[in-house]
Amino acid sequence: MPDPEHVTAEVPLLPEDVPVTLPPLPPTLLINTTQQYKAMGDPTRVKILAIIQQQPATAKQIADRLGIAPGTAGHHLQALEAAGLAQVVARRLVRGIVAKYYTRTARLFLFERPMSGDEHLTVTLDLLRQMRDEMADTLADANEDLVLHAGLPHARLTPARAQEFTERLRQLFDDFIAEPPAPDGQVYSLGAALFRAPTYLQVDPDPDDEAG
Repeated sequence: MPDPEHVTAEVPLLPEDVPVTLPPLPPTLLINTTQQYKAMGDPTRVKILAIIQQQPATAKQIADRLGIAPGTAGHHLQALEAAGLAQVVARRLVRGIVAKYYTRTARLFLFERPMSGDEHLTVTLDLLRQMRDEMADTLADANEDLVLHAGLPHARLTPARAQEFTERLRQLFDDFIAEPPAPDGQVYSLGAALFRAPTYLQVDPDPDDEAG
């Protein structure tokens, strides 16, 4: 993992009137260290990683978006940079002060080592909570319904058929992530989960067999 101080020192210092653009990011990064897992376990850092996935941002800009102190945003960025999840891609003079612009180190983070049952559950629930929070924030900020589609259908499937739907979802995610950024577009979130329904929904296929 590169030394953050060494990397930052090599980033060019741009004049104040030069815009900072998002550089091409590697498509994926394998998450395989305890430090990386710990860094991604903080909900604020997850939000920061989502922000700098789309556009380079400074600690001040991130703080303004999240309603936190710039020093707090800077602390989180340093932790993400030390874990190899965020990087400084530009420095710019802003009213005589050097501002650092951060992006992620990859568009998508993949978990390399197999997670235990508890770890997998924690990561999954964190993702679903993030999806709920983002959707709630969208609805709270907008004067119109910007949730294009949502639902919670149920279907009785064989394990093989459920796996087929899982692969189709994975392909949809891959296509969504690989979509080139539209210069005049807006950022959309795609959330989905396929899981076995809880026990109380596992009704007998023939209720008459259980009738008293």
